[in-house]
Amino acid sequence: MDKLLLTIISMLLIVTIRSPLNNPIANMYGPHFLVFYAGIITVTLLASYYNLKFDATAQLPLPSIPSNPDPYKIAYLRGGESEVIRLVIFNLLQDGYLQINKDTIEQSTTYSYADNLSIIERHVFDYFVFPKLANQTLSDTISNTIIHKFWCETYEESLLNEQLLLPKTARDLAKTISTLGSCIILGLGSYKLSIALLKGYNNVLFLIIIGLVYWIIFILLSYPSRRTQLGERYIKQLQQSFIQLKNRIIRTISDDRNDTDLNMLLPVAIFGVEILHGTSYTDFANIFAPLVTSHNAGGSSGGGCGGCGGGGGGGGGGGCGGCGGSG
Repeated sequence: MDKLLLTIISMLLIVTIRSPLNNPIANMYGPHFLVFYAGIITVTLLASYYNLKFDATAQLPLPSIPSNPDPYKIAYLRGGESEVIRLVIFNLLQDGYLQINKDTIEQSTTYSYADNLSIIERHVFDYFVFPKLANQTLSDTISNTIIHKFWCETYEESLLNEQLLLPKTARDLAKTISTLGSCIILGLGSYKLSIALLKGYNNVLFLIIIGLVYWIIFILLSYPSRRTQLGERYIKQLQQSFIQLKNRIIRTISDDRNDTDLNMLLPVAIFGVEILHGTSYTDFANIFAPLVTSHNAGGSSGGGCGGCGGGGGGGGGGGCGGCGGSG
């Protein structure tokens, strides 16, 4: 698919570069350009969609669910390193090592012997020697050093071998397609808008809006999931298999944070911290649940328009023009 988009870019350059002000695209009448532009955008969207939907794991059988699944591995599959961070913090909170004080997290003044903690738990515990805001716990510092170094590299390798995570080559290809597609949509639109304005045409607002809308749609469609289709199905299978744990948590009204009758670590790993709303850990859910979407989505369109050159000014240029073409 990336070769197809490169071919489109090459053809557009061949047509326009020799005579920028006098060529079939520059002279194309407005409505005709709209049809041409829509066709190019449609091909670009289909190329991106096909690349994302063509997944060799779609027909693979689901792996069996282990009798004692690793909550941290599941959390990494669901949301990456930031999800693992939340789960480690929640585990320390549930065991009494950490406490919430308004909108900060800090070491508990009554925690038990910390040497009983695992390596990763001890590092996260030590991180809170001074109170930290919730967004600080999701920073690159703790994510890239503590979590990734000790656990996530192993989890990622295992999940890649199980074909539950999208390999780096597939993610890189999706980013390349996103970049090339953005260059086509914004570049072609910006070029036609420039020609229209140079020729004194001003009725281009509608086309600018169209281009912007299509570009945003393209960016949203071209961003790949971290998980393969097999990974998506596996998460759904986990949630169906452990739905009873979610229902038990929903019914949990206890005010005792040290209640050991129900270990919430696994259900939180499977369903996310949102299921803690209404329980004795509502404060934790209130701190982290609003951050789940925004943090995991960060950088989602990172490859969207990098290297597009002229397209950058062209969020507005993306819709450019056609109306200004000569008749």
